[in-house]
Amino acid sequence: MPLNRSATRRQVVGSAAAAVVLGMMNPARSAALSGAPSATAAGAEDGWTAQWIGRDTPPAAPELGKQNPAPLLRRKFGLGKRVAQARFSIVGLGYYEAWINGHRVGDQVLDPPPSAYDQTAYSRTFDVTNALRSGDNALAVTLGRGYLSTPATTPATIFGLAKAPWTQEPRLLAQLDIVFSDGTRRRIVSDDKWKITDGPTLDALYFGEHYDARRARPGWTSVDYDDSGWEDAHVQPAPTKQVVPAGMPPVKVTDTFGPVGSTKLKTGTRVYDFGRTTAGWTRIKVSGTAGTTVTLIYGEQLNDDGTVFQSGMLGPAAVTHLDSYTLGGKGVQTWEPSFTRHGFRYVEVSTSAPLTSFGIEARVAHTAVAATGRFDCANPLLNSINANQRASLLDNMWGIPTDTPWRDRQGWTADACLYLDSAALNFDVEGLYRQWLRTFRESQRADGSLPIIAPDPGGLPLFNDPSWSGTLITSTWTHYQHYGDAGVLSDNYQAMARWLDLMRTTIAGTSGLYTGFSFGDWSPPGAETGATVALRPPEGSLLTANADLFHEARLLARIAKELGHSADSARFDTMADALAKKFNETFFDADAGVYHTAVAAGYRQTSNLVALAYGLVPEEHRDAVFANLVKDITDRGNHLNTGAIGTKLLLPVLTENGRADLAYEIATQTDYPSWGHWVKQGATTSWETWSMTKKDLSMNHPFLGTVDDWFYQHLAGIQAAAPGYGKVLVAPVVPDGLRYASAQVTTPRGEVSVGWRQERGGLTLTVKVPAGTPAEVRVPLPDGARSITTDRGATRTERQDGYVVYRVQAGTHIFRVS
Repeated sequence: MPLNRSATRRQVVGSAAAAVVLGMMNPARSAALSGAPSATAAGAEDGWTAQWIGRDTPPAAPELGKQNPAPLLRRKFGLGKRVAQARFSIVGLGYYEAWINGHRVGDQVLDPPPSAYDQTAYSRTFDVTNALRSGDNALAVTLGRGYLSTPATTPATIFGLAKAPWTQEPRLLAQLDIVFSDGTRRRIVSDDKWKITDGPTLDALYFGEHYDARRARPGWTSVDYDDSGWEDAHVQPAPTKQVVPAGMPPVKVTDTFGPVGSTKLKTGTRVYDFGRTTAGWTRIKVSGTAGTTVTLIYGEQLNDDGTVFQSGMLGPAAVTHLDSYTLGGKGVQTWEPSFTRHGFRYVEVSTSAPLTSFGIEARVAHTAVAATGRFDCANPLLNSINANQRASLLDNMWGIPTDTPWRDRQGWTADACLYLDSAALNFDVEGLYRQWLRTFRESQRADGSLPIIAPDPGGLPLFNDPSWSGTLITSTWTHYQHYGDAGVLSDNYQAMARWLDLMRTTIAGTSGLYTGFSFGDWSPPGAETGATVALRPPEGSLLTANADLFHEARLLARIAKELGHSADSARFDTMADALAKKFNETFFDADAGVYHTAVAAGYRQTSNLVALAYGLVPEEHRDAVFANLVKDITDRGNHLNTGAIGTKLLLPVLTENGRADLAYEIATQTDYPSWGHWVKQGATTSWETWSMTKKDLSMNHPFLGTVDDWFYQHLAGIQAAAPGYGKVLVAPVVPDGLRYASAQVTTPRGEVSVGWRQERGGLTLTVKVPAGTPAEVRVPLPDGARSITTDRGATRTERQDGYVVYRVQAGTHIFRVS
């Protein structure tokens, strides 16, 4: 019988032993859950005594197709006493799958999360008590390459992954801690007592996975398998400085569904349409002659001839999302890849010989974050935009926040920062982002420079872009606002301060402004329509770079003050003041009330938005600058003209300056450029650009979908008035023509929910506040409103800018405006 890894997973799920094997331990909670003593290192009570093992390191990164196969490792051991408790801790770099006595350990995939591997690697611990038995037992692990070990000729070469400082062959660190019923203990560790051999898989994260079932070793994970012909595993130097428990949920398969249709292109080739853009892989069920190869090419778009489009942007014009399975025997064989992930809607399937049967289904996989937010309103278009952004957010969470699962697949720092609000309003990303911020700071260079990608593979020498590198500061601050743990400020403070001091020194030699490279307001309308894909803005990037640097200096001054670093705070405030002065001298035309660069690019919304949003505009000129912004929007037929930076700021700036009506007009447009245009074009995710005139661009890229922030924070009106929602501000906007809107956010203190409904003769606003959380509720007072009634728990304080302001405590409060 051929090896069936998918069936192995199903067997684990259905077995009694697996009910315990699948229980992943959270080291911080394991004692409370099981009565066991808490773990000190990845669940191991006495720390790590295991050794790193694996294949001997080759002298150079091999070429694609010539890399070593994914190794199989196993260790057989005997137990003569009854087991009372067992914990299995593992770090398998780059990825791993593990079994005990043939049963899969956990249901995580693509684990551990990517990191700056040479600095930190992440472990997980599992309760495997019921998986062990008296007598002989077997541990088995297979290792994939992941981000650790990328073949040199893959398209990812542009990022330098093949030459990253951590590049080496896959490595294993594992130990099994056993407590027997008589109180004695035993530890089984990874060492030179393990056996190793080549498996049937060739994998490369940026290319795909190739599995030859003829090379499979049926039963190799079971205790009875004969491994006498395998080699001894060798102890290897530690690939990382430290191992710490993963502080975030693992990646899991979260959905499985079939295609909505297919098209036959030629004999032996068919394209399957799965109906929506997603991220993961496919699982196939196939029968045919041994040696027949099934090839699967994944993509988000089709070529004119109906084949699946593949990008050549990241290197030679070669297929960058390809899996293959070579049949190994008779009967129906089920297979899915273990160590790769694809962005796709379409899959092109071809075979080297006719098959007896074939079936295919999509497997969606992402970091298993809990859904903590919900938005709904009477406008189906806005609900679709929210659903698309939620899908893109999940598709770009796989151990780190990424830009797209289809092309770069990197932790681009500005992308992750721009959509952090949206992610935190919809999902629990506290652990995901906190761990990624650690990787960000661990990617810092010795001189204080910060990268534009984290983990930094080292292939793009574009450091210190304020709009990208500086987001260590803005992401840290945003995380603190959502989750309220000041530990994230102190964890990242030294790295942030070193970088900002480096920038302060740098700009001192350039007349007080940053003059280096910056990506700028990436992907504005029109940038995607040129002969080549060049998504930088026409006005250049120095205005936004210096505005961002000012904003980061002001934020870090605030962080420093909060942490008690008063001298640092004063220094960074002084830096911000100097930047503001030089910024206005350089970019502000006071007579015209417009911010612009020296590049003749016409009025640019983002250039003026950053000045308004960050408080750079002199107070006496704010009205004029804002009026010019409004004029440009209305001259464009109530349309935006912003890239990723400006798009996040546009609707909040309009709303907070009294033009929520115009913000709603922009949000509900359905022609180019708009989010509604995406929906009309059939989008099921957020896109990288405002149109998809170039197939090299991604259809699964959440950094332009940040209108979603506005849905929660302004349309529904839920905002954190203190870090971690220690105090809540409720200030909904009620546009004409929208009958109702509601949102719910699970905060660290509990659920906050807001719902409002316009009815004939009035407005009803319902607010729910969790225990111990004071709130300020601003009740909209529409034109013609005469009275507000509410419960005794609400205290009216003042009337302000079209609102009546109330103070409330925990509970549900209903306000009726007539």
